[in-house]
Amino acid sequence: MATVSTQIKITSNAATATTPGPLTFALSLDNTDSLTVDGRVIAEVEEVAASGVPKIFDSSTTAEAYVYINNISDTNMFVTNSSGAGSASDRFMMLKAGEAAFFPWAGSQDLHLDHGGAGTKKCEYFIFVQA
Repeated sequence: MATVSTQIKITSNAATATTPGPLTFALSLDNTDSLTVDGRVIAEVEEVAASGVPKIFDSSTTAEAYVYINNISDTNMFVTNSSGAGSASDRFMMLKAGEAAFFPWAGSQDLHLDHGGAGTKKCEYFIFVQA
């Protein structure tokens, strides 16, 4: 068994501050956790062509996992549960250029990447298989 430590921190000013935030009060959320994984890590910088939707998580060979995705391209990247290119109805997550996400995945569906631009774009991901 191995451990991955995570931290999610979200802060914002109150709406009345010089640099206003979205709420009437200042927000400070900080959550840390130690996650037990089995030591298998899938790590790639995936090249996503406009004509294809590569599979990054294969539910037939990978169990429940923690997934980190970082959009290192200059256009929106979508996470989808279908290999159908351009099928907006199968997209369930959008990462704008430079955005990242970390989430637990039940492992019951494949994950694919798609993008809304032209040409080939890149997206970095890590999959930490749960113990």
